[in-house]
Amino acid sequence: MIEDDIKLLENETIVKGLCFPHKIDRVTQIVITSGCFSCRVDFRSYSLRAPAMAIFLPGQVIESLDTDNEFAGFGMIMSSNFTDSMNLPVSLQERLFLKNTQFHSIPREAIDAYMSCYRQVSGILRQKDNPYRDVIIKHLFSAYYYGLGYYVHSTQNTSAAITPQVDICEKFIDLVSSNFKRERDIGFYADILCISKKYLSTLLRQNTGMTALEWIERYVVLYAKSCLSSTTMTVQQISDELQFPSQSVFGKYFKRVEGISPRAYRQSLMK
Repeated sequence: MIEDDIKLLENETIVKGLCFPHKIDRVTQIVITSGCFSCRVDFRSYSLRAPAMAIFLPGQVIESLDTDNEFAGFGMIMSSNFTDSMNLPVSLQERLFLKNTQFHSIPREAIDAYMSCYRQVSGILRQKDNPYRDVIIKHLFSAYYYGLGYYVHSTQNTSAAITPQVDICEKFIDLVSSNFKRERDIGFYADILCISKKYLSTLLRQNTGMTALEWIERYVVLYAKSCLSSTTMTVQQISDELQFPSQSVFGKYFKRVEGISPRAYRQSLMK
C-alpha cells in the first residue's frame, strides 16, 4: 500500500518526534518554511535558515537536531521502492539522492510549490476509495522532484578551495563512512591514501581534533547507538552487521569507547 512507502512529517514530529542518534532508512526531506534548523549528521554540522530544504539519505545517522523558536516546516519520508518506481533520470537521482547530505537554500516560491504538493498528497492519501490514488501521488512527486532538481542545480555553489592536507582529511572521512562496517584498521585507509598511518593521524588531529582511530571508533559506535535507539535490532544482529567476530568482542569494543555496554545503553534510553 502507498501508506507503506510514504510518510508525511508535520512540524511537531520534526521537532520532537525523533530519538537520537537516529539511523535514516529511507530518503527523508525536511522543508524549512521559517526560522533556523541545524543538525549534526555523520559527525558534520549543518545549519540553514528558511526558506531552505534538507535531504537525508539512507544509512546516514542524525546525531542531533535543533530548531529555534521561529522554526516551522514539514517533511516527507519515501521508501526506495517508491522513488525507484518514479523512474527519474539517473542524472537527477544523482543530484538529489546519491551524493552526501544535501542542504539547500531555495526561493520562497519553491517553498510554496512544495507545500502545495504536500497538501495535495496529504488529501489524496485520505481518499482510500480512489482507484487512481497511487498513480496520482506518484505523478505529483515526479513533478515535485523535477522542480527540486531545477532549484538544486541553480543554487549549488562552487566549493571553496581547500588545502591538500584538508583534502586528505575529507577523503579519509568519506572512506570511513563507506567502509567502517568492515574495515577498522588504520592501515587500510592509509594505504588507499598513499600515506603512513602516523602522518594520517597527525593530519587528522591537526585539522579535526581527532586521530584516525578515534574517527573510526566514533563511526562504529555512533552507528551501533543509532541501531540501539531507533531500531529493534538485537545486540547480536548489530554485532553481525558491523562484522565483529562475536557479540562479546563487539560489547567490549562498544564499552571501551562509550564507557557502557550496548544493553545498558539501550536500557538507559527507556528511563
